[in-house]
Amino acid sequence: MIISDKQELRRCVKQLVRRAEVCEASLSFDVNQGALGVEPMLNLWTYPSGTAGETMRRACASETPFSSDAIAMFAALDAMDLPVQDLDRADRMQREYDRDAYLREILDTLRAKCVLIRVPYSRSMDAVFEDDRLSPLLVAEKQLFVPGRYGIDYAQAAESLLDAAHACGARNIAADCFDADSMRYCLMPLCEDNGFALHVSLGNRDDIDRFVLMLDEFPGLRVLANASAEDEAHLIEAAVQHPRMLVRLSILSNIPQALSMLGTRFVPYSACAVQPEQMLGRWLGAKEIIWQSLAEAYLPLARSGYELQSAAIERDVRRLLSGNLLALCMPDAL
Repeated sequence: MIISDKQELRRCVKQLVRRAEVCEASLSFDVNQGALGVEPMLNLWTYPSGTAGETMRRACASETPFSSDAIAMFAALDAMDLPVQDLDRADRMQREYDRDAYLREILDTLRAKCVLIRVPYSRSMDAVFEDDRLSPLLVAEKQLFVPGRYGIDYAQAAESLLDAAHACGARNIAADCFDADSMRYCLMPLCEDNGFALHVSLGNRDDIDRFVLMLDEFPGLRVLANASAEDEAHLIEAAVQHPRMLVRLSILSNIPQALSMLGTRFVPYSACAVQPEQMLGRWLGAKEIIWQSLAEAYLPLARSGYELQSAAIERDVRRLLSGNLLALCMPDAL
């Protein structure tokens, strides 16, 4: 179907984004033992007065909760048909769920296609997930790179990480923090040699420039990179010449620049949550910004006479919200 006017375009993009499956790049949560439900979510946010935890319910009645984590909590509860206006009842209803069933409900409501769970190297043996939509993201902790009498044994660190990856079934490895030497002599060759995707957070322009130079030495390496808010635009520019480096945006307002420079070759959002419900709530809010940004990006094309078709928009949405990350992190799943 060809989109013929602005309002029709906005409706089409809104529906496609809201209904789209998503891939989440980073959830820091203990799937087997971590606490779920209203109480853990309440503990994630505070009022300006410092209220938290048990007394948060009473404070809700007297003070409007503008915290982004409060908004995410209420959005998640509402999406799962739990009573937003009665947190005690919502908590009781959640506790009636079997743990695995409750996690499935969150993933179903999110329309999750894949969620990468951060698994520290030191706990890799404990990473067992019942739901096949959950996949381990093995985190190379700093302790692997502590110098000994003869310096750092990068080969031994790589061997230890490879054993841990095999133990938990990880196909993605993340650096705990950016360090040029551990990247060059351990993580980058390890991931290239074994077909793992490397996830890296680059703190500033210097880190971005150094990493991009090193990336040229590893032609078979696949990378998901993000940067600090101040330098995300620089990372987007760097990715133009490096198609094997997929940029994960940290700032939704940078979507127009990424579309202009990279087309649909980027990941527009990751919740980077510490609770599954927080992940759900953040994604619900992000989708509202994503569809509006996309609609505004399509508008100049439509005005120029370009024939926008709903099938093409659906393809673009699928790539942005799930396809790009899935192709990088789990190519066998496609």
